[in-house]
Amino acid sequence: MEHLLKLLEYNFWANDLFITRLTLNESIPTEVQKQLSHLLSAHQIWLGRINGRGSLPSVWESIDPETWEGVNIELYNETTDLVKSISLGTTFTYKNTRGIPFQNSLEDLITHILHHSTHHRAQVALLMRQHSILPPQSDYIFYLRK
Repeated sequence: MEHLLKLLEYNFWANDLFITRLTLNESIPTEVQKQLSHLLSAHQIWLGRINGRGSLPSVWESIDPETWEGVNIELYNETTDLVKSISLGTTFTYKNTRGIPFQNSLEDLITHILHHSTHHRAQVALLMRQHSILPPQSDYIFYLRK
């Protein structure tokens, strides 16, 4: 559990670096906004599946950049509360966006969320470079030095 909590803190920190860097710009390229919104909305979807919420955002839900920071904080708090309060081996049954049923442990779902976020931060970093915006250094090793 402690390791997952540390990785969730890292994920929050890395997301926050990108959010801070991007919201300092006068305009955020559409492709960048789409990827970061997806990163956050997908995390919301997974938490909704875990918590049994019926109304979930779209996978490609557009999230207003002015709310990214608040959404990131909410996601971090809700996810860490789950990890602290539910056994990591607890199994959840849910349906994917195509309606196909799945069953996974909380530990596996949280691990998926973390890897999904890392994947999309890398895409955001590439898009930022393509638009001459320097992405932040968000490698885990930099998190450890903070």
